[in-house]
Amino acid sequence: MTTLTVPVARPFSPRVKALLVYVGSALTITLGAVVATVLLPGSDGLTRSLVASVGLLVFALVVARAVAVRSGGWSALGLTRPRQWHDTRLLAVPAALSLVPLLGGVRSIEAGALTVLVVGYILTGFMEEILWRGAVQRILAPTGIAPAVWLGSALFGAAHLTNVLFRDSVALVVAQAFGAFCFGVGYAALRWRTNTIWPLMVLHFTTDLFAAIGGLPKIPVLVGQDVVLLIIGAVLVRNAAVQD
Repeated sequence: MTTLTVPVARPFSPRVKALLVYVGSALTITLGAVVATVLLPGSDGLTRSLVASVGLLVFALVVARAVAVRSGGWSALGLTRPRQWHDTRLLAVPAALSLVPLLGGVRSIEAGALTVLVVGYILTGFMEEILWRGAVQRILAPTGIAPAVWLGSALFGAAHLTNVLFRDSVALVVAQAFGAFCFGVGYAALRWRTNTIWPLMVLHFTTDLFAAIGGLPKIPVLVGQDVVLLIIGAVLVRNAAVQD
């Protein structure tokens, strides 16, 4: 008598799961860009990107909830209580970096435009941190902290390539993607070292907003910030590897 064995499907590896999140986010933002173009023909890139970000926010929340359920709760994503935070003094440097653009004063911006910037950057700070430093870092945790930080940040940077749908300059989008990678390394390393993403959401928001309204030239400031964050992240990851 022949016994039939039914093959058991193997679960995806952490790296594959993280890659699927990246693909899902790229498809979501692409669909959002199409919808924004249809609903708001002739609108500028910023407006269309904000509309598209609504869908990405929903995607991020769905992914984050799924990961939280599988990981034992929201705290596994870094949504921890203050008493669970560690080494918060390390957040002083990114906090100081976020204030640098204001050294040149504040640019005059119309109230309506400022409101759009504030709402957009609040949305971005929450969405990107809960998805990339929260869910994706938790997904990659079994690979080790260093691989999680580097791969998660590479995917975070690559996710910014979809901005070509809202900007005219491909070169600028590629530079932004590399800057996002550097930014991601610093923030991902801080996420593991501090055991929280709450402060990172706030710092992400203030960094983006102050760069937009500050009096200093935006591009040089962002480059400087990203380089410092890359160095911080690399040092923290190296120290974590040494301790392990």
